[in-house]
Order: sequence, then structure tokens, then C-alpha cells
Amino acid sequence: MARSNMVKKFAVRILTLLVAGAVLTTGILYGYIEWFGRRVKPQEAEVIIVLGAAVWPEGPSPALLERLALAERLYREGYAPAVITTGGVGNLNPTPEGRTARETLIARGLPANCIYEETISHSTRENLEGALSIMQRHGWKRALIVSHDFHLLRAMREARKLGMEVSGAGVHRTALVRPPLVLREVVANLVSWVR
Repeated sequence: MARSNMVKKFAVRILTLLVAGAVLTTGILYGYIEWFGRRVKPQEAEVIIVLGAAVWPEGPSPALLERLALAERLYREGYAPAVITTGGVGNLNPTPEGRTARETLIARGLPANCIYEETISHSTRENLEGALSIMQRHGWKRALIVSHDFHLLRAMREARKLGMEVSGAGVHRTALVRPPLVLREVVANLVSWVR
């Protein structure tokens, strides 16, 4: 009986340590993701890559519109002479994210011949692989990634794994509810570090 109680106490202590470790890791990574995204600065590049975000049946989601507004500003400020929009068809969108994003930028007055679309991807990694393919066709090496600030740590790391030379620009003020999205990025970063 005494041995059984010792085993139970030991198991509870181990479980407590594991939970505390997971909470601590999550908190540290959450803070680092927020810190990184707010401090990364855009640099001049050969192309701006707008990472995909949802398209709703009636048009671009608020998240996609926020990314496009930032990409438009950076283009007009001369950070890069071209833009690649990315993203395929999602659960709700009848039109690929990349196509909707391109059409939105053209409607805002950006020249159609400077905007390229990637329309088959379904993840950040696939967004970047598709953008890299377009970059290689044009001989571009340096890219400026546009997304929400909490997404930049993983997006920039994934791009560098693909051999891209990148900087980033993140949407800071958003209509999105941040905490669950940053927590999603905590998990996504841990998964991407493991694979």
C-alpha cells in the first residue's frame, strides 16, 4: 500500500512538472512571437509576398484586406516593384485567395502587370513554395513577406528554410481576436521546429 502511494505521488509530481513546463513554454513562445512580430522591419526587396487569408463568398475577409492594405502601402512606398499574392480555395471561398487578393490590389490602382498570383496553396509553407516558384521564374532572390505580425516568425523561418532571402512586415492593428491566433502560432511554430 505504501509503495502504491509513493508511485501515485511520483506520478502526480511528474504530471505537475510536465503541465508546468508546457504552460511555461507556451507563455515564453507566446511572448516571443508577439515581440518578434512587432519588431521586424521591412527591407527593400524585389517582390512583396502577401500570404493568403480567407476569402468569404462576398469577397476578401477583414484579415485579407488588412494584409492587402499593408502590401499596397509598401508597394507605393517603393519597397518592391512587384507583388505576389498567395492562397488557394478554402472552406468558404469560391475563388482562390491569391486571385481575390490580386483583383483587389488591381482595383485599388496597382498595375496588373506587377502583380502575380499563386492559387493552389493551402498552408503557409505552400504559399511560400508557390511564391518561390514565381520568384525563380523572374530571377528574384529577395522578398518582403506581408502577413499579420504574429505570423511572421514562422513565415520568415519557413521562407529561409526554402532558401529565400526575406524580411517581413506585419499588420499590427487587426479586427481579429489575437489571443487564439497567437496560441495557434505557438503550436504551429513548435510543429515546424520539429519537422
